[in-house]
Amino acid sequence: MRRMIGLALAALLLCTACQREGTKVAEKADSYRLLVKSQGKYGFCDRNGQMVVPAQYENASIFAEGLAAVRQNGKDGYIDVKGNMVIPPRFDAGSIFKEDRAAVKNGNRWSYIDKKGEQVTESRYVFTFAFTEGLSSVVVIEKDGYKAGYIGKDGKFAITPRFFDASYFSEGLASVRIGKQRGYIDKSGQMIIEPQYFEAGAFKDGLARVKINGKYGKVGFIDHKGALVIPAQYGNATNFNEGVAAVSKDGKWVLIDTKGNQIMDRQFDSPTIFSEGLAPVVQEKKIGYMDKQGKMVIAPKYEAGSIFVNGLAPVKVGEKCGYIDKKGEMVIKPEFDWDGRLIDQYTSYYTTFH
Repeated sequence: MRRMIGLALAALLLCTACQREGTKVAEKADSYRLLVKSQGKYGFCDRNGQMVVPAQYENASIFAEGLAAVRQNGKDGYIDVKGNMVIPPRFDAGSIFKEDRAAVKNGNRWSYIDKKGEQVTESRYVFTFAFTEGLSSVVVIEKDGYKAGYIGKDGKFAITPRFFDASYFSEGLASVRIGKQRGYIDKSGQMIIEPQYFEAGAFKDGLARVKINGKYGKVGFIDHKGALVIPAQYGNATNFNEGVAAVSKDGKWVLIDTKGNQIMDRQFDSPTIFSEGLAPVVQEKKIGYMDKQGKMVIAPKYEAGSIFVNGLAPVKVGEKCGYIDKKGEMVIKPEFDWDGRLIDQYTSYYTTFH
């Protein structure tokens, strides 16, 4: 079965960093860069497909806040949009920048750096996450084992490490795990929604996806007060994006709005995500794009494809990757290597956190 690349809302892996990152960044038209792969190496092109940074790196992240992590001779550093190496490659791993901070790894511990490459926190974290809303979840080793808490940009703990797991802040709340159950805290560390869920996603469009009654339970959506506003009746679901979520029931997926109403009379074999008003869908074993009324705006003719970001979407033609605009015109010829991991970076970055 053909795979619609990049539809999972999983953690965004950058280089070898265990990171969940991202927010949508407004880019100047002349500075927008697309991460591409050619002959096994990574580089960057502009919106017209012209190479700005040659494909010369062993690995690379997408650009965020004007910088991208690149790997050279087994070490990660950071380049600007012109390809200048502004932070020399000296790290074992590096994440994208978020709120002027990036997590970097040396040995088996993580720390954070600023955009000058200067270390701004201790090197003591076992796992790190992106800064969102001024805080970042980190995992440290305490006397009673691994514990997660939250630090500010100065590296000091704003919320003491006491959780078994802790996610990023979104819409003022973050999902944390105590024992086997998850609930939500605010930025003071106060428990706002008591731990009662087997799974608890980030808030998007005012709602968060939760699973009740254990591993084999059902999925629904709660509001900021913990009220189950869309009943737990689904086998699985995506987060909301642009006011739409995909939910599964009886082995099929449908699309609902934030009130739980099905937005079109159509079922799908796999979930999809709306971005910039369009969503990739499988039809007759090919990928095309539909609008929120279910109309196929771009005919299904690609082997794979992902969401639109800043007006462009990657599509697979043969074994190559090109980019189409929202009219379906091929604006960057399919001459780059198709790399699912690369495509997933964009999907996670532009749907999970912005």
